[in-house]
Amino acid sequence: MVFGIAALHLAVDVISTEPRVVPAGVPVALLLAPVSYAALRYGLAGSLATAVWATLLWLPDLLLPRDRGHVGNDVIELSLVIAVAVFVGYHIDAERLARAHEQQATSGQRAAEARYRQLFDSNAAPILVASPTGAILDANPAARALVQGTLIDRPVQDVLGLGLEALGDGAGHVVTISAPKAGPRDYRVNIARIPARSAERPLTQLVLEDITEERAEGDRIHRFAGLLLKVQEEERRRIAQELHDEPLQLLVHLARSLERLETTPHNAAALADGFGGARRQSLDIATRLRAVVAGLRPPALEQLGLTAALRGFLADIGEVASVRADMRVTGTETRLLPSETELAAFRIAQEAVNNVIRHSGASRLRLTLAFGDGGLCLSITDDGCGFDPSALDRQLPGGSLGLLGMRERAALAGGQLTVRSAPGRGATIEATFTAEAPAGQRPSSRAPPAPM
Repeated sequence: MVFGIAALHLAVDVISTEPRVVPAGVPVALLLAPVSYAALRYGLAGSLATAVWATLLWLPDLLLPRDRGHVGNDVIELSLVIAVAVFVGYHIDAERLARAHEQQATSGQRAAEARYRQLFDSNAAPILVASPTGAILDANPAARALVQGTLIDRPVQDVLGLGLEALGDGAGHVVTISAPKAGPRDYRVNIARIPARSAERPLTQLVLEDITEERAEGDRIHRFAGLLLKVQEEERRRIAQELHDEPLQLLVHLARSLERLETTPHNAAALADGFGGARRQSLDIATRLRAVVAGLRPPALEQLGLTAALRGFLADIGEVASVRADMRVTGTETRLLPSETELAAFRIAQEAVNNVIRHSGASRLRLTLAFGDGGLCLSITDDGCGFDPSALDRQLPGGSLGLLGMRERAALAGGQLTVRSAPGRGATIEATFTAEAPAGQRPSSRAPPAPM
């Protein structure tokens, strides 16, 4: 177009003898069409390049003799064309740049919304989005699983039992929701305000944090602490009773025997009989004190190890109980197990076996010790009536720490307790311990047997 307009204008000026065959400004004004097209298509670079190209093609017309090319008018008009090319091209470039930025911002916003939606839908915590009036506008799959039917447009109070005004900022509010399949669960409500448009009130996002296990663990610890204090007091009372009933009475009797010896005439036979009786009483006192000490901490555990201590314990049980108990040991007992781990394993086995004898009605039980490089696995299995572990753990029979006490013993020693049982199917209690000692403890070292 530029080349055609310039060539036609040059031909007219060369051929025509009239001073103004074509009205002034028309040829140059025609250049605005290709310049505008180039600006729309290519921006400032296109319009400016087209204007420069038109100016170069116009030079032959400006060089015609006798001012047949109308130099003055054409230069002014060409300048206007260049100015229009710069102005139009610049503004079109600016508009394109603004549109590109807007499109980029829109794309970024859509991507952010898509990412938020993905996180919203995949979040394991139930999330509700409520309007300022308290109606539920959106809910993720975890929230929809809490109730039957649809959640959209339902009041928040129907789901949580509390409205937005009662929830306030959500700090410290805990609600209980009975899900169709999961049963009652406790949730801590966390509230966030979502900014809306300037003319609208902000939306409310409610994130429900499941704290059922946390609260259950807190309740178990609280019950365990109270029961532990009770058991400690009962154990102190038992020890005091045992010391008072037998050793202390024997010591008083020994003191009176020695007192009688002081007043006995110096008869060799009488003195020999008196000292012999005092010696027998002293040995009897020592035997009974050893029995009290053995109840507090088995000497066999310190001197011979866990395996021997448990064999002795099962042998003693077999003499007084009708349950047939056998023991199986795999691997080689390591000396690297911490003493606290060995004591925890012994006490767990002791408590589990006593529970089998008292409550299960079992005819057989098996105690298994499995030593390995990773540590120790203790298992007690019986063929008794079985039980519901969760129900028994909640009830905590009076005077006994039960499963909760065994779990706490295992945890304090760096281990873990697993209970598998069902009514009528017996029970298996399994405790696993690693070979590494908990912080502040050292592996056990066997002491030589104490002199009797």
